[in-house]
Amino acid sequence: MKQKIRKKLSIYFLLSALVITSFAGCSQKSDSSSTTSDTTTEDGEEAPNYSIGLCLSIDNEYYNYITKGFLDAVYDTIGEENVTVDTKFITPEANGESIIQGFLSKDVDLIFANGKAALSAASIHTIDTPVVGAGVIDFKTTLHILDDGWDRYTGRNITGISGSPSVSNQLSLLLETNPTMKHIGILYSPEDTDSIYQNEILENYLDDAGIPWKEYELTSSVSAAAEYIAVTEAAGSVIEPSEKAFASAKEGAADNVESLGEDEIISDILSPNSARSAQISKFWEDETTTDDATKGDASTDETSTDDGTTDNAETVDSTDTSSDEEKDTSKADSSSDTDEESEDDSALEDVDNTSIIETAVSECDALYIAAGSTLTDQIETITNMANAAGISTIGGDMTLGQYTLVTLYSDPYEMGYRAGKLVERILVDGENPGEIKIGLPSSNVTKLYQDTVAELFGMEFPKSFQEYDEFISTYEVGSTITRIQM
Repeated sequence: MKQKIRKKLSIYFLLSALVITSFAGCSQKSDSSSTTSDTTTEDGEEAPNYSIGLCLSIDNEYYNYITKGFLDAVYDTIGEENVTVDTKFITPEANGESIIQGFLSKDVDLIFANGKAALSAASIHTIDTPVVGAGVIDFKTTLHILDDGWDRYTGRNITGISGSPSVSNQLSLLLETNPTMKHIGILYSPEDTDSIYQNEILENYLDDAGIPWKEYELTSSVSAAAEYIAVTEAAGSVIEPSEKAFASAKEGAADNVESLGEDEIISDILSPNSARSAQISKFWEDETTTDDATKGDASTDETSTDDGTTDNAETVDSTDTSSDEEKDTSKADSSSDTDEESEDDSALEDVDNTSIIETAVSECDALYIAAGSTLTDQIETITNMANAAGISTIGGDMTLGQYTLVTLYSDPYEMGYRAGKLVERILVDGENPGEIKIGLPSSNVTKLYQDTVAELFGMEFPKSFQEYDEFISTYEVGSTITRIQM
């Protein structure tokens, strides 16, 4: 299986390289031709030339596809000869703030913010220039909108298209893959606000269907946590990020907020420094009462559902203190390091979530990991343990889908193209961005399964599914999108 996975990854990375090379050619063509400003209208008057600043959070194929779709839509609706484009990527040397300020100094007509860091920077550093965002999973949190009943109108100079996967389609995928499932495990790391946002939408759907679910809080690897902080800082925000950033999209979840030393500028649940504990479905206890009775004190107090495990841990401590002390003594005797040395070593080592994953596998029929999760670099470990136990896995994006049983594909080019069509409405038709709703995720998705995992489970998928690797090797990004003809 490892040899097959390596082969698959080689194909995947080769395709990525070809795509980026192809896109680079398109970008060069666009840059060289988009500076024209001397075109005329049919009446002989000089046609307007619109200047657009493009800020990309990361220079990779996902954001590049979004950008390509965006530019194609702009050119299809306004005309390439009528647009001047300035493209910048956020880097350690040039954060979002400096890029946005540069656009403003050039008096651009519109800013395209591609990705969370880019949108965050644009939202903080301009309140007048129109901004169109894409590649952002959670607009509400990114824009620090506090209204629980938010109607997707920003009321200011910003609009866009959501980059969140269609969670309702993910639920359909989950149900189709696991028709008899009774318990769903949702894996996440607490600093990953985008995953929390997706999880809570899924949880609402599961609640409506009466399906028990439980969240399992895993620790991000050192590299993933560092990357998260780097992306947060890349916006050039006045908000200082902490080591951990937590948030909840649930109504009333602010009751669990705990400040972690931020500035007073942004606070409450939409702060990047607010605390959120693991949640559990109200149906979970109802479904597991019988099983728990045979497991001793696995569920002893209703208040344990507020944070998942706190009260249970206290019960164990009070009833088995001597046993715990013996275990602690044994561990101390078996180690020649001092406590301080152990702490130093643990700081250098990566995290080990094995015990938590084992618990999730033992308690659930299926495991879900949201798109863009900071657990992505641990997905092989997660799926290996789940596969060994016969537990299906659902990945929220294509990277996770290399290892999970099933996933969904949504074309990033389509998201960019939908965002690009908004430019004509704003610059040509004069619409106010604050009065244009943030577009919902596309329902145009492809259901995929991973054949290596399906073989382990002895599963066969209907024609409505496509095999992951076959799809990757044949699908042309943007090929299914109907473009506007001028």
